[in-house]
Amino acid sequence: MARKKQRSGNRQSLAKFKKGGEKLQFSSYTITYEPLDNKDENLPKPVKDRLQDLYEMLRGNPKQVIEELLVLKENYPNVPRLYNFLSAAYEAIGDRTATREIIIKNYQQNPEYLFAKLNYAQICLMDGDFDKIPEIFGGQFDLKLLYPNRNCFHVTEFAGFTGVTCAYFAATGKQETAQLLYKSLLEVAPDSNMIEFARRFFYPSLLTKLMNLMKR
Repeated sequence: MARKKQRSGNRQSLAKFKKGGEKLQFSSYTITYEPLDNKDENLPKPVKDRLQDLYEMLRGNPKQVIEELLVLKENYPNVPRLYNFLSAAYEAIGDRTATREIIIKNYQQNPEYLFAKLNYAQICLMDGDFDKIPEIFGGQFDLKLLYPNRNCFHVTEFAGFTGVTCAYFAATGKQETAQLLYKSLLEVAPDSNMIEFARRFFYPSLLTKLMNLMKR
């Protein structure tokens, strides 16, 4: 707990990097460790509060979480965060098929929602569909360029985006760019599970290498 409290607050990311035709830019924006208000969600406050409770219950009682989220999804079918939590709950019980289906559906219905993009991008990376990554992010590898009207991002948004783009650059042979992203991920979000996700793409399996050769 002490470490989390010490790391709370804001952080500025300022850097530019250009290598081999790929342009990676960290614009000036704030990274916060405090919860962000989901103002765009058309949810009553009691439902928002319950949704936060369900998120905290994910690891302890995912089956109950799934039951309640399915009901909420029926009542509020256009709230992307419900799909995001639901996919996490299915993952917690080991139902990979349902997890994948919910992630894909969320991206299809809410393609501008960052976590819908990130979760779908992880599926594409694991499947070896690396060419889909630039398409998912509209060719933008910087959060500020992706969402120009925002100046503040939560640390989980930064970690998810950085982890995915790091994995993409590592998988496509741009190791120097990937290492730069990996370093920033370690510095800003050292406890994120995206660190392990990104790291596996620095040492691709023989199957991944063969898939890359077949696509060239």
